[in-house]
Amino acid sequence: MRPDLTGLRCLIMGGSGFIGSNLCRGLLASGARVRALARNPPAVIPGENSWQSRVEWLGGNFSDGELMRRSLADIDVAFHLISTTIPATSNADVRLDVSSNILPTLQMLEAAKTSGVRKVIYVSSGGAIYGIPETVPITEDHPTNPICAYGVHKLAVEKYLHLFHYLWKLEYGVLRISNPYGIDQPFNRPQGVIASFLHKVVTREPLEVWGDGSVIRDYVHINDVIDACLLLIGHQGRSRIFNIGTGEGHSLLDLIQIIERLNGAPVAVGFRKSRPVDVPVNVLDIHRAITELGWRPTTKIEDGIRRMFEQSVQQRAAVPETRLAPSK
Repeated sequence: MRPDLTGLRCLIMGGSGFIGSNLCRGLLASGARVRALARNPPAVIPGENSWQSRVEWLGGNFSDGELMRRSLADIDVAFHLISTTIPATSNADVRLDVSSNILPTLQMLEAAKTSGVRKVIYVSSGGAIYGIPETVPITEDHPTNPICAYGVHKLAVEKYLHLFHYLWKLEYGVLRISNPYGIDQPFNRPQGVIASFLHKVVTREPLEVWGDGSVIRDYVHINDVIDACLLLIGHQGRSRIFNIGTGEGHSLLDLIQIIERLNGAPVAVGFRKSRPVDVPVNVLDIHRAITELGWRPTTKIEDGIRRMFEQSVQQRAAVPETRLAPSK
């Protein structure tokens, strides 16, 4: 499914994150030349033969205009993966959400339109963009009524991409990704419930669930996400916005049942008060990506979680028992 990108010069803004690091590897494997911008780039050992050593890393803040101009120099395709907020925190300071996400993005687009960049690909949100759904599964034409500032800024960036294309012919594509998961996903972040659940299971801590566990989400494996990113590079069709998910929904209770089967025993669960930013259900219609990108998800959620569980068990075995005891 992945195209040959030999010689293509790509920039990944947010290259050290979960999606970014996987995208770096996917681009390199497809023959692309990769530059990555990260606030804290990984330490690369001279002479080391690793994927990190094959990336040109630039460290600094996305809001640094001069850094952005240097980052975009001689680039064909730029991937924008950076967000300073998440849905659960963005409403706390909506002005900060705007100033740290929309304004730096506009600065980047101004630089991109004059630097010769052929295409900007934006990783948007397949959940926060739509808000509380009127119909499920959710198509790209569904009304966009975000209930958190994170979703508002994602939608605003999409609209600015359209504006820059209309006024200055800057080509772009948008991936509205549902809930990505997979091996090496950080477990100690506010996003990434599957990674968090698995870590707590192997460290014998109770799972924390906001609400009664009935919230339904569309979980898509990171390998399938990267396939979509790479296919969008060469896409020249009329559509520019694509939902990327599986078209199937699973509740938090469903995830717990899958994990209990893998664990071979029940797990402890603590239920907390539901949050207003959590819509009750979000499942994406992916027909457009299938028909126009030639993309489709290939990893079943049971298989993806099993791989993560096996990795979590191996990592637990490598940690001394005294470090695994939950804090009191």
